[in-house]
Amino acid sequence: MKEIYEGEVWFVEFPFDDDPTKFSNRPVVVLDTDNLNVLSVKVTKHDAREEDDYDTPVIYWKEAKLHFASTARISKVINLNRNNFIHKIGDLDKKDLDKIADAYICFMDGVKNQNKK
Repeated sequence: MKEIYEGEVWFVEFPFDDDPTKFSNRPVVVLDTDNLNVLSVKVTKHDAREEDDYDTPVIYWKEAKLHFASTARISKVINLNRNNFIHKIGDLDKKDLDKIADAYICFMDGVKNQNKK
């Protein structure tokens, strides 16, 4: 079994939103792991979107061994099977991980509040 840890950046097979049977290879940030699945946040080279309060820029992207200035798309969090993980890219700086984790908590609180309405 692959050793995958919180705060790592991995290259994975990430399912398309409109067709989860198809994949795109892209980086993700690992937020949490269990025996079977890994809570992962999609990473993109695009800037944070003004209309998405949860897009979080990765400040120390070079140190994480990403090739481009990057943004964590918190709204694109997904549980991935360990088999989707291709190879480790690097490790996030703790400041970036903390910001992404905080944004994820806020995002999930927003989802829970929406579902109560």
